[in-house]
Amino acid sequence: MSPITSLPKTFVAATTIVILTAIPVSVSPAATNLDVPEHQARLQLAAHPGEAQQVLSVQRQLVSEKKQPDGAKNRDVVVVGQIGGMPNVWPDTHADFPWYEGQASFFLVDSRIAAQFAAHAKSHGGAHNCAFCQGLAAKNVQAIAVVNFVDENGEILRVDARELLKLKENQAVVVRGKAKLLAGSMLVIDADGIYVPR
Repeated sequence: MSPITSLPKTFVAATTIVILTAIPVSVSPAATNLDVPEHQARLQLAAHPGEAQQVLSVQRQLVSEKKQPDGAKNRDVVVVGQIGGMPNVWPDTHADFPWYEGQASFFLVDSRIAAQFAAHAKSHGGAHNCAFCQGLAAKNVQAIAVVNFVDENGEILRVDARELLKLKENQAVVVRGKAKLLAGSMLVIDADGIYVPR
């Protein structure tokens, strides 16, 4: 059975609100004194950080745990995925998808979902202009995680992830950090390391 699944339209709208509030927009005074080389050295991992899970697997586990009386609200994870790789579900609020311009955040897509979009795009020249793919993306927002690279105080670094970590759209990456759910279903990872397979 395909991992692409359906979700109610209300989930997409609710997730849009979550994403808008998931990442603060205010810039702390420390942002003007950001030591980019220091953060690059801290965040860029020279070796694979260990056994990694897909975005959907982590999301579903946290949803399941949340239903338990003593379920964890967050946990340490190693997650593999692709930066982008599916049409933008939030073009009105996140025109720069899969990036957050000016801050060290991006949207990580489950690798299996991204591969399905890539395969479908080959048959008609691109998923981003396909109405079917756009609709399918809206039904699969649970396959997307927001990754935030944070400082020692848990604040998101105020430098574009592309500049900070030399990342590119559709790049496969492995992220290490602490995962949590917002609004009960949106996976957010406060990352303390990233490994880019060669």
